Formats: sequence, structure tokens, C-alpha cells
Amino acid sequence: MKKCRALEACVGLLAVGLVLSGCAATPPVARTHSDSVVLQNDLQYGTVSGQKLLLNACLPKSSQAPTAAMILIHGGGFDSGTKDFGGMNALCSELADGGIAAFSVDYRLAPEFAYPAQVNDVTDALAWLRESAQVAEFGIDPERIGLFGSSAGAIIASSIGTKGTGSLTGGDRVAAVVAMSPAVDLTENGLLLGDPSKMAIDSILQYLGCSDFTDCSNSREASPLYAVDKTDPAFYIAISEKELVPVEQGKAMALALKRVGVPVALDVKSGKRHALELLDEATRMSIRQFLIENLVDSTRRTD
Repeated sequence: MKKCRALEACVGLLAVGLVLSGCAATPPVARTHSDSVVLQNDLQYGTVSGQKLLLNACLPKSSQAPTAAMILIHGGGFDSGTKDFGGMNALCSELADGGIAAFSVDYRLAPEFAYPAQVNDVTDALAWLRESAQVAEFGIDPERIGLFGSSAGAIIASSIGTKGTGSLTGGDRVAAVVAMSPAVDLTENGLLLGDPSKMAIDSILQYLGCSDFTDCSNSREASPLYAVDKTDPAFYIAISEKELVPVEQGKAMALALKRVGVPVALDVKSGKRHALELLDEATRMSIRQFLIENLVDSTRRTD
């Protein structure tokens, strides 16, 4: 059964082209995409501080349930962006075309909301998806959920991926993480990793709710690098040599994961491409294979 499921997903994923009941009173209208995907937009997964938290669902129309699922976390420097931002809609549909249910989420933005609001919101979306009502409605396997984060979203994804210990099949844990251009050391020491741009530094400080790194008590807690342990999920890290986030950040994360025996693929690109700009066809193929091995056909590590 597992081999059949993996084969179906593999065929679907390799076939896609290069494209970049919630709590709502009125259920969103579902529509099909390419005759293989059902889209449900603006589903409400929670409410915080009077703000509705929404997500878009992209569901494989013909796949056999239960399917693996991915939560997509947008970028935007923590102070902008939405679940529809920067190609997330196309990525959501692409994953569903390949047999993986995908959910692109909104989260609270800085400067009004600082860490850990963003991590808490996406963790709440994960918990919502694992509720029996959503598992049944979307036909997903609650034990096979992964995260895909872009830029700021990659920091959130990496934070959740390294949060907690133990089994990757429930609670706040996930089975796999794809991080596109992640910053993982948000401390003052992290400034020594390469040559971060002022824009990157300002975005991180705003996320942390700090004016500078010397007086920022939560910077280490918010840094995924310092939370790595041997029970963490497999990671796929993509980053460019001369982009917005220093390549040394990605290399530091890969090294930390390798040291404790966690499977990690580090994909370093030439040039300056950042986040979803890294998704050329070769990268997409690598990510597809990573998801097949670590999510679709996962061995469900429980150590």
C-alpha cells in the first residue's frame, strides 16, 4: 500500500510543470484546478486578539485518502505578505497536483505582533489540521504533515521543526521541513555568519520585537539553530551564495542537523536568488524526491 501511494505521488509530482468547514459562518466555495485539484479559500483555523486566522486548502481531487499534507508559510519580512503572496497559490496547487494536500496559511504580522506570535499561529494551524473533523474533511493523514517555508516563513518552519522532541507523528511535531533561504541564528553571534544585509537585520529585529541584538533576551530562544536535536524531522535547505540571507546561515543549520544524525539536504545555489526564486526545475525535482522519501513514503521516525 505504501509503495503504491509513493508511486502515485511520484508520478504526479514529476508531471507538474514549472509554475510558480473552518470556523467561518459561510463555508468557502470550492472550485477545481486543472481537473485534479479542489481549492477551498479563506478557511478559518483560529482567532487571536480578535483577528481571524485564515488558510487556503489545495486538495488532490482523485488521490486515495489519507494523503500526506504540507503547510505553506509565506515570506515578506514578517511585516507583509499573505497566504496568497509571492507564488504561494501556484505552489499550493502544484503540490496538490502531485498528490499532496497543501495548506497556505496566514499568520499575524510584525511590528504589531512579535515572536512567538507567528510560530504560535502556524502551530495552531497544524493542531487544527490534526483535529478529527479536518482529517476527515480533507482526507489527510495526521501523522504525515510537513512544512514549507519561504524566507521569513522558512524561519517559522525551522522553528516549529526543531520545537519539542520525540515522535514526528503528532502534537506540535512535523515529518519534514523544506526551508527556502532560512536565517537560523537570530542572536548577536548570528551576525558573524557571513555579511547580513541591513534589510535582513531590520526584519529579524522587528520579528523579535527588539531595537538591537545586544538587548534582545528572546533571540536565542527564537533561533532554530539552538533547538536542534536528534529527534527533529528531515530538512531540505535551499539558499544562494550571495543572497539576502548569508549562505553561512544555511550551512550552520545543515551542520547542526548532521551532527545529531538528522537527515538534511543542503542545496546551495550560485548567484543572488532568494526564497521562492530558487525554485528552478532542478530544485523542484530535488524537493519532490525529498518529500517522497520523507513525507509521502515516510518511515515515521519515532525516536
